[in-house]
Amino acid sequence: MQQTMQLVKSEALRYRIDAEFRLDTALPSFEVTAENGNIVISAPDEVEMLYGVYDFAEKFGGWCFFEPGIDDFDPARKQPLPENGTLIPAKKPLLKRRGFIQEFPFNSETPDLLDWMAKNKLNYLLTWMKYYDELSAELKQAAIDRGIVIESGHHNFDYWIPGAKYGKTNPEFFAEINGKRITPSGNSELLMSEQLCTTNPELRAEIVRRMVEYCADHPEVKVISLMPNDGFGWCECENCSKFYDKNLKGELYSVSRHVYKADRIYHDLLREVAEKLRAVRPDIQMTFCAYVNYCAPSEGFTLEPGMAVHMATYWRCINHALDDPDCETNAHYASDIRKWTAAKHGGDVNIYEYYMGINFYLSLPMIHWEKMFREMRWYHDNGVDGILTQFHIPHWRVYGTNYRLMAQAARGEEAGSSIDRMLQELFGKDAAEAEKLYRAMETTMQDMGKCHIPYPRSLFRRTAVADFERFHAMAQELAAKAPGDNRRKEMVIWTEYLIRFKKFFDRINAGKATIAEADELLNWIHSHKDTRVFVHDRFDMYFDGIKDAIKAGTQWLHFNIDWEDAYVAEHDHTLG
Repeated sequence: MQQTMQLVKSEALRYRIDAEFRLDTALPSFEVTAENGNIVISAPDEVEMLYGVYDFAEKFGGWCFFEPGIDDFDPARKQPLPENGTLIPAKKPLLKRRGFIQEFPFNSETPDLLDWMAKNKLNYLLTWMKYYDELSAELKQAAIDRGIVIESGHHNFDYWIPGAKYGKTNPEFFAEINGKRITPSGNSELLMSEQLCTTNPELRAEIVRRMVEYCADHPEVKVISLMPNDGFGWCECENCSKFYDKNLKGELYSVSRHVYKADRIYHDLLREVAEKLRAVRPDIQMTFCAYVNYCAPSEGFTLEPGMAVHMATYWRCINHALDDPDCETNAHYASDIRKWTAAKHGGDVNIYEYYMGINFYLSLPMIHWEKMFREMRWYHDNGVDGILTQFHIPHWRVYGTNYRLMAQAARGEEAGSSIDRMLQELFGKDAAEAEKLYRAMETTMQDMGKCHIPYPRSLFRRTAVADFERFHAMAQELAAKAPGDNRRKEMVIWTEYLIRFKKFFDRINAGKATIAEADELLNWIHSHKDTRVFVHDRFDMYFDGIKDAIKAGTQWLHFNIDWEDAYVAEHDHTLG
């Protein structure tokens, strides 16, 4: 950890901190004290010491690390220091694993991302294997220096068994549907619903061989995954079919009621592959996902040492905390999480979250602040080990508050002080007015129905244009008080977008929207590419779906996937 210690010293210099550094393995985390007027940062290891530098810089030095690539300094935020005493007490983190899920290639913003993660005490990054393969040695080292574990994984059946290769040499490795082996298309980024014949013993042996080979070629990698390609499409050959009861379907909450459960067949594959991998590489952790029609552990399945599940709370309600018994949707996920923690036998449970809404990152409001703190405490109390969320830097103005507070909640900070400090850092003397805007959004979502799953129809079907016009007026008033504040300007853009999208949604719902109107809104969104409000390529994909529905004269519900749209239509009734 020599390079980490060098980073500790250079960062202390950068943020004007004159401190003594002490290693103390008895501490559960960093601790900052004053001793005869001198600052002492003690920690059990170098990474925690780095966290101590950043925490002191924010809480006492006048710095703010709210978003990647932007360090704010305001001397008015500096706090006086006592001659002696504990400035920041040591506190064991609530969750040991805290981080992000990267659904896009590494890019020029990656150094800023790794820097921000360390400043906010995040230590884990889950990415696709195809993206990890493009990561430079310098950036891998930057992550290591900051204590960030990068998992090379995600949906990866096709990575371990590429259809382009094995489709020709071993067609029996692929799923049999309706009596015929599928031909892997190779033309879809997600390879939706193209799975493997997971009971094939030669296939399993080949996956293990490829894993061992991969870890040898990438000695820095300590976590890999075995996750199905996205969607469904599980094999129905004679052997695989023994693991199904086709009358036992998924459920509404997990968006899988239209297919039979695949938990037993998936977990049988995992059990054997993990055991064989552990026999030759006990230092490697293998992760997998709990999702859609394989949300809960199958009977008798246990999380053995070297295994970790990423439990996805997909299509959860954000109007209720996950452990709220009054929310039927979230109660199912809470039950699944308890089942996973009960299945721990040396393995780990991580929560795979969507603190930016589901599916397409469409910059819709998601004010989930206090609920996150409540959930982190519940996770800790119920044996959960980690929290991960999908994210994007280009929409930080909308969801950055969630990312910031998630990091603090997972470390064990208090909700009230964390929220107050964040608002003070971002808006200064106008913090109370800014909070009124966020709370107005939160209240509108709470009042529009008993539950809210964050996709466009759930929001726009139950709100009025006047709601968003009120948000916009509040954002404009806030911006007028500090005309040079770019964050406030972007909040005005964000709230104007909500008005525009709501009006467009209403015309779609009335069957009056045109392709020209869709293009007009999309072009307006793209006119703000220099902001951190929109993930532009996602809007292109989403609006292509909207325009397809308009062209076909069909009702647009979500993204023109039949089974998915059916759930959205049913939610019209179940959400209120």
